[in-house]
Amino acid sequence: MTTFQRAGGPFASVHSGTPTLSVNDSRGLIVRRVEYLRKVAGAAVETLIDRHLHDVPGRAVEQWDPRLFDHAPTANVITVYQLTGAPVRIDSVDAGWRLSLFGVGGEVLQHWDQRANHWRTTYDDQLRVIALEENAQPNVERFTYAHGLAEAGHNLRGQMIEQVDPSGRVNIDSFNLGGQALRETRTFAQGQAYLSHRNYSALGAVLNQTDAGQHQQQLRYDIAGQLKQVLLQLKTDLAPQPILLDAQYNAAGQRLAQTAANNVISNWTYDPADGRLCTLKVGKPGQALLQDLMYQYDPTGNVLRIDDHTLATVYFANQRVESNRQFKYDSLYRLIRASGFEAETPNRRPGLPPVQSPIDTARRYNYVQHYDYDAGSNLTTLRHERDNNNHTHVFRINPHSNRGVRWEEGDPDPVFEEHFDAQGNLLSLQKGQPLHWNSRGQLAVARLIERSDATDDEETYVYSQGVRVSKQAVSQARAVTHTRTVLYLPGLEIRTRDNTEALHVITLPGNVRCLHWVTGQPADIEPDQLRYSLDDHLGSSSLELDRHGERISQEIYYPFGGTAWWAARSAVEASYKTIRYSGKEMDVSGLYYYGARYYAPWLQRWVSADPAGDVDGLNLYAFVGNNPIIFVDADGEARRSFMKLMIEPDDERAARRAKAAAVRRQQIANRNLSDAIERHLKILELTSRRAKEARRQIANHRSASSHGASAAIRTVAHIGGQALSYGLGVGVGGAAAALGSVAGPVGVAFGIILGFLTKKAISSGIDFAAESLSLSASVKFKAGKLNPERIVSKGDYKTMDFAPYVIRKFKGIARGVVQLNKAGWLKASKEGGTAAANTVAKVANPELASEIGAMVSTLAGAFEILHEVVGAGKTLTPEKVGRGNSFISGMIDVLNKSVEEIGSLFETAGRDSINTYRPFSKVFGTPEGDTLDNIKSRTDATITQLRKTQATLLA
Repeated sequence: MTTFQRAGGPFASVHSGTPTLSVNDSRGLIVRRVEYLRKVAGAAVETLIDRHLHDVPGRAVEQWDPRLFDHAPTANVITVYQLTGAPVRIDSVDAGWRLSLFGVGGEVLQHWDQRANHWRTTYDDQLRVIALEENAQPNVERFTYAHGLAEAGHNLRGQMIEQVDPSGRVNIDSFNLGGQALRETRTFAQGQAYLSHRNYSALGAVLNQTDAGQHQQQLRYDIAGQLKQVLLQLKTDLAPQPILLDAQYNAAGQRLAQTAANNVISNWTYDPADGRLCTLKVGKPGQALLQDLMYQYDPTGNVLRIDDHTLATVYFANQRVESNRQFKYDSLYRLIRASGFEAETPNRRPGLPPVQSPIDTARRYNYVQHYDYDAGSNLTTLRHERDNNNHTHVFRINPHSNRGVRWEEGDPDPVFEEHFDAQGNLLSLQKGQPLHWNSRGQLAVARLIERSDATDDEETYVYSQGVRVSKQAVSQARAVTHTRTVLYLPGLEIRTRDNTEALHVITLPGNVRCLHWVTGQPADIEPDQLRYSLDDHLGSSSLELDRHGERISQEIYYPFGGTAWWAARSAVEASYKTIRYSGKEMDVSGLYYYGARYYAPWLQRWVSADPAGDVDGLNLYAFVGNNPIIFVDADGEARRSFMKLMIEPDDERAARRAKAAAVRRQQIANRNLSDAIERHLKILELTSRRAKEARRQIANHRSASSHGASAAIRTVAHIGGQALSYGLGVGVGGAAAALGSVAGPVGVAFGIILGFLTKKAISSGIDFAAESLSLSASVKFKAGKLNPERIVSKGDYKTMDFAPYVIRKFKGIARGVVQLNKAGWLKASKEGGTAAANTVAKVANPELASEIGAMVSTLAGAFEILHEVVGAGKTLTPEKVGRGNSFISGMIDVLNKSVEEIGSLFETAGRDSINTYRPFSKVFGTPEGDTLDNIKSRTDATITQLRKTQATLLA
C-alpha cells in the first residue's frame, strides 16, 4: 500500500464550471477555443478565447491568443503555404518572419529571416546537403559523403563522412549496420583533434564508449534493453571500476530500484492506479536516508505537496520551518502559489546565492511566492513573501507580442525594440550586460562586465549543427586575465583554466560524473572524484555524493529553477558543480543551456522565442506552460510531463519491444542459415571424398596395378597408425602396470580401464586423421558409402572436430550392437576382442602388455584389410553397380534440394552473405563470406565429382 494521497474539495471549487470548449466549422476545424480562468475558489471566471483561421485546404493561416485577439493589429502567427502544403512564410509576433524557397523535391533551397540573413543550400543528386552559403559567404558549411566504392567493411557507402562548419571539422570513418557512427574525430577550429569510439548493441544501445581522453565506459542491459550496469575504466586504470551495480524496472519501464557502487540504494514507488510517483527514498543500508521524498497530487496529476522527510522541522530565526513544499494552481493549471524554504539572503539576481559550508540544513527560512499572469500566459508579477524580506518582481509585456522585460519602480516604460532584436532575441541580461546573437539565432556572447580600458568579462559560445561544442569565459582580476575553456565531446567535457588546470569530466549514465585531473588538481579534492547526483522528480540535482556515499553538496530550487538554498562541505568542491536545475548546466551568466535555447530562471522565461514554433502554444517565451512543478523541457523546444519521462511512452515501449522481437527473429534466421550452410558444406566435403574414394575403389576392381597400390597404402596406413598408437600408449601402460603392482587388484582394474580409454582416444585421433586424408578408405568398392541417408547422417560428425567425432563413432558402434546390425557387431567384436586380449595381457604379463595389445590390434586390422583386398579382386556385380548408380543420383537430388532450402533461408534472413568475419580484416581485407552463389558453385563442383564417379561406375 502506497502513501499516495489526493486532494479534495478545494480543487473541485476552483475548477468547478471551467471546461474547455471548442467551436468547429463545417469541416470540423477549430475556429474558436474557449477557456475559463478562475484563480480563487468561488470567484467569478474570466473567459479566454483563442481564434483560428483556416484556408480552403484546411490549414491554419492565422492564430490569435486571447490577449492579442482583443486589440492587436495582427495575429500571433500568420502562415503562407505553397501548393504542396509546405509553409513558405511564417510571420510571428514573437519570432519575426521567416521565408523559405523550396525545390521540386521539397528541399529548402533558400531561406531568409527578418534580420536580413540569407542562406542558400546546395544539394547533390540524392538531395543530400553538400554546402551552405550564409549571407553571400560560400561554403560556410560543407558535407562530404562516401561514394559507392568506399570500403564496405566500415559501412561507409552513402554515409556522411566529413562535416566542416565554423566550429571546425568532424570526420566519421566507421558506421555499424544501423548507420550509427562508431569512430568520430572532431577537430576544433584551433586545430585540436579528438577521437571518440562507440560500440552498439543490435537494438542501437551503446555498449562501450571510449572518449577522447581514452576513458572507457561499459554499459550492460537487461533482457528488455534497459540499463542494468555501468563500469568505467579511466585511461590510467588497469581494470574497470563499477559505477552502477544494478537497476530494476517495472512493466511500464519505470525504475523501481537502483544500487550504485557507493553502496547507496534508491527506491521508487508508484501509484498502481495511474503510475504516478509516490515516494523516492535513497540511502545506505542501516543508515539514515539521504533522500526521502513523498508526493501528493490533485486528480489531474498536478503536484500539490512534496514532503522531504530527511529535513527535520526546525525553529530558526523566530520561524517554524517545516520540511514540505506546497503548490497551488489556477483552473488553467498554471502555478499561482508556492511555499518552500530558502537561504538567509533571497536570490534575486542571475547566478547562485552564496554557498553555505559546511552543510547545515537547519539554516533555512520559509517563503511564499505568488504568480500572476496575463491572458497570454505571460508572468506579470511575482510576489515573494518572507518575514522582513518581501519583494515583488514586475514584468512589462509588449502589447503586440509576448516579448517582456523586468521592470522596477522608477524605470521608464520599456522600448521593446531596444530590448529585443527582430527575431525576438533578448539583447541584455540586465543593465550593462549585453547579449550578442549569431545569424542563426544562437547566443554567441554574454558580456558580463564591459570595460573601456581593459578586456571585458564575457563568455563566448560555439555551436555545430545546433549543438554547443565549446565555450570560453574570460575575466579580469587585479589586472590579470583569466581564461576558462570547456570542450564538449561525446561522454566527455575537457575543462581548462589559464593553461594550469586540465580537467576531464566523464559523464556517465545514472547521473554520475567523474572528475579526472590531467594537470592542476586541487589539493582539497580526491583524485578521480566520483560525484553521484541524487535528482528530484524534475531531474534537478538535489544532492551530490562521493564514492563513499557521503554528501558533497545539497541544493534546493525555487519553482521556476532559481537556486533557493545550497550548501557544500567545501567551497572548492562546490565550485566544480555544473549540473543543476532540470539536469542542465548553468553558465557564468546565470543562464541555463537547454540545447535549442537558453533559460533565465530569475526572469522565469526563455530569452529567445521557441525555434520549434507554436508546439507549446502561441506564447513562445512561456516556460513549460507556467507549470514548472510537473513539466520539464528536455531541449528547449517542447515541454513534457515529468511522468512521461519516468514512464516509457506506449509508442516507444511498443517500438522497443518490436525492435527487440525483430532482432531475435533476425538472430534465429541468421543462426538457422549459418547452421544449414555449415551442415551443407560438411556434407559436400564428405560427398566429394566419398566420390573420389569410390572412383579409386572401382579402379581397384578393374586394374591389378591400382589394386596393388591401394592395398599397399591401406596396409602401411594401418601398421603406421598402430605403431604410433603403441608408442604413445607405452607411457600410460607403464603407469598402469606400476599402479597394479602397488595397489593390487583394484589398481590393476583401474589401470586396465585407464589404459583402454587412453589407447582408444589415441587410436581414434589417428583414425580421424587417416579418414580425413582418405588413407583408411576401403580397398574394395562399397556402394553403401554413397547412400544419401548415410552421407547426410554421417556428414554431421565425419567432418567434425576430434572430440565430437569420437563420441559419435562409439555411439554408432553401440547402436549397431543394440539394433543387431552386422557392421556394428563386427566392429564391436573387433573392439571387444582387442580389449579382452589387452586385459588378459595386463594381468598375465604387465611388462609386455603394451606390445601384446599392439600385436592383437594390428592382426585384427590386418584380417579386415585382407578381406577388402580379396573382395577388390572380384568383378563388380550388376546389383552393386545398380545400387551405386541409384545412390549417386539420389545424392545429387539431395544436394540440389539442400541448396534450394538454403536459398529460402537467405530470403528469410534478408541478407546476401553470412559468416563474413575474419581476424585482421583490416590487414587482409574483409572476406566475401558465404553467399548463395558461392554455395551453388561449390555444390556444382561436388555434383561434378559425383557424375564422374557415376560415369566411371557405368563404364
